[in-house]
Amino acid sequence: MTTHTQPKPAGTPTWVDLTTPELDAARDFYHAVFGWEYDVGAPEYGGYTNARVGERVAAGLGGPMPGAPPVPATWSLYFATNDIEADVARAVELGAKLHVPAMSVAPFGSMAVLEDPTGAPFGFWQAGEHIGSEVNDEPGSAAWYELSSPNAQRARDFYCALLGATAEPMPGGPEYYVFKHGEQMLCAVMQTDPAWGAFPPQWLTYFGVADADAAVAAVTANGGKALSPIEPTPFGRMAALADPAGAQFKIVEIPAS
Repeated sequence: MTTHTQPKPAGTPTWVDLTTPELDAARDFYHAVFGWEYDVGAPEYGGYTNARVGERVAAGLGGPMPGAPPVPATWSLYFATNDIEADVARAVELGAKLHVPAMSVAPFGSMAVLEDPTGAPFGFWQAGEHIGSEVNDEPGSAAWYELSSPNAQRARDFYCALLGATAEPMPGGPEYYVFKHGEQMLCAVMQTDPAWGAFPPQWLTYFGVADADAAVAAVTANGGKALSPIEPTPFGRMAALADPAGAQFKIVEIPAS
């Protein structure tokens, strides 16, 4: 388990949130799957919801932004920044497209949403009162972040430059690079295969679970889908899943400490 009481270093994953057209249903679904409890925001914040593991904030859930066109339900990843305007400008210089310019969410912080050069959305979060996730690597919290990209090498070069990271290739299987700050592993990019069918470029969050079988059963019992069988890996048993609105995520079984 990793807990956080201060904003995370710039260039590291700091927050994940779900945008969904069915916010109430999403709260019920993820409570059933992960046991999340919620702090629901005021109406002026659209009911944006912080999901908690115990007393620590783990993720967010929200409806579409007012006036925005309909978008598929999706989980989004945000990277920490100490200067959101400068980092947004640098991302654009490196080939990103700007979707939501840097905006204040006072007093909580500032956010921006972009699309990387291979088509995957991502965001920046500059912490105010909200530091991002307060817990990782335990059941119900984010444990890993993986970009599925049709051009892994282009994505690798973009994020290395943007995040000040190095990229370490993993042997075997699809082309796969792990982004690192020194020895700290941050996230990764995986090359997608056209044989997989329509698979949009996207960041997928792996959420920790205590029991992969029970988690998959809870997903399917509550209207979600299993997109893959549970697979044993050196990092734990994993599965790809989707919630009832179609937002994709993954799980990884975290051994009991």
